[in-house]
Amino acid sequence: MLVPGLIQRQSQSLVMTPQLRQAIALLQYTQLDLAQHLRQVCETNPLLILEPGDTAPEAAPSSEEFHDDDPDRFTTASDRPEAAAPPPSARDDLILQIRLSFPADEQDAALHLLDSLDESGRLPVSVADLAGDLRMEATRLEAIRQSLMHFEPVGLFARSLEECLAAQLRVRNRLDPAMQVLLDNLDLLARRDWRRLREKCALEQDDLLEMLAEIQALDPRPGLTLPPPEPPIEPDLIVRPNGAGFRLTLNTRLLPQLRFDDTMRAQLDGRTDADKALLVCAAEATALIRALDSRKQSLLAVGRAIVQHQADFLRDGPSALRPLTMRDIAERTDLHESTISRIVSSKYIDTPQGTVPLKLFFSTALTSEDGTSQSAHAIQHRLQALVSAEGDNVLSDDALTTLLQKEGFSIQRRTVAKYREGLGIAKSSQRKRLRRTS
Repeated sequence: MLVPGLIQRQSQSLVMTPQLRQAIALLQYTQLDLAQHLRQVCETNPLLILEPGDTAPEAAPSSEEFHDDDPDRFTTASDRPEAAAPPPSARDDLILQIRLSFPADEQDAALHLLDSLDESGRLPVSVADLAGDLRMEATRLEAIRQSLMHFEPVGLFARSLEECLAAQLRVRNRLDPAMQVLLDNLDLLARRDWRRLREKCALEQDDLLEMLAEIQALDPRPGLTLPPPEPPIEPDLIVRPNGAGFRLTLNTRLLPQLRFDDTMRAQLDGRTDADKALLVCAAEATALIRALDSRKQSLLAVGRAIVQHQADFLRDGPSALRPLTMRDIAERTDLHESTISRIVSSKYIDTPQGTVPLKLFFSTALTSEDGTSQSAHAIQHRLQALVSAEGDNVLSDDALTTLLQKEGFSIQRRTVAKYREGLGIAKSSQRKRLRRTS
């Protein structure tokens, strides 16, 4: 029979104090979000004063210099899942495709083409005019545009409706001669002149109706899925070559400086109710300033560890990316993995290879027979380059695997096929048919 009684237990639990919640929130803020948050805080706290941020981020005092022989590089690979990040927008995905698919000297041209699109996803300016603005050969810029037309969503960067639809049909392996004739006579389609269309395409009525159904299933304005161009990204970190190593700087150009109103604080004695309220404000201000300093030191520590590990990327581009997980950075910085995840989320770094998200540097690893690790991002970048340069000699998955293995990548055919599909690259048989009909 159970008898009521008192039982005493001792346990430990993590209490989320307001100061801890504030510190965690600050880690996740971008520069613009943090600047807005500080302005709102200063509106309610009379002891805080905001001053304009730095105008020359490279000259800011929050910087570190280091060389490749600073702490040993981490090469440990891990398949532990990282914290999920919000899905990228269509525009973000396009920018990432450009970063991974083009060499550094062509990325700016591809991004310029992206910024030149109209609301429907067409390129209203001639390639020759854009080439003049970029000071590059028109044929080279046209080759970049042709590649961009087959990025997702397919049909962007076209100069006409016919070209937009043709790109979508080509990806589906449906751009046969009869379909090309139909695209060349869209004016007849607009006038619903079915008799002349059948004559032009040399098709029976049922076949023509099937082709028209395929045309109707295409997207004539793929640009409507893209958000309007966003303002230039303001990086949180800046890294520049410095002798044999690099110099890492915290960018505070848009971030206002926060300081105490020392005159008002010196007059507080806590005797009146107003003074007691201001003492609470003083405690909150102190906690905020400490949290800001902790954020700065943590961001610099994580950035330094990433740059040390990915020094080859800074020199040679995406093909030199090395495997890296948040656990690796946590071990180097003595920060928790969840803290690393919050720090790198929505943060950018300005590098010699362009401004890229910090999350780009994190990649799973493939381990070779000799124990070395290779970044999945680097392998995907090289795979994309091989396909882009294949010309009339279309490479099968087996051939791609052999080439990658000869270059030192430890990879199997099934992984090549998975990466190819993830990059939106058609099978070799489909690419052969596309080249015959193009």
